[in-house]
Amino acid sequence: MVAVEKEGILGAVNRAGEHRQLCTIELIAEGHAQRCPGEECAFWDRGCALARIEGELDGRPEVAQLLVNLRRELESGRSIDIEEAHSRFAHILNEEAGIA
Repeated sequence: MVAVEKEGILGAVNRAGEHRQLCTIELIAEGHAQRCPGEECAFWDRGCALARIEGELDGRPEVAQLLVNLRRELESGRSIDIEEAHSRFAHILNEEAGIA
């Protein structure tokens, strides 16, 4: 089953009746998205942690893309060092601020 609103498809309802919306960061980064993976997502903490900061990510697709890339790397089994992730974020934020 699919939930539809005036502007398009919002999400899906699985067979258990549980609503699964589209992935917040994929929508911002790529303009299209798969269904939210829920608890299997690296950014899941009693719900989508990134949905809580969606307003800050909106209009910043390069930051959202970094988050998508990090999630995909983690899903593929790759370990990501905290310093590496911090460095990647700092690089994007510096570029955004014109510091790069």
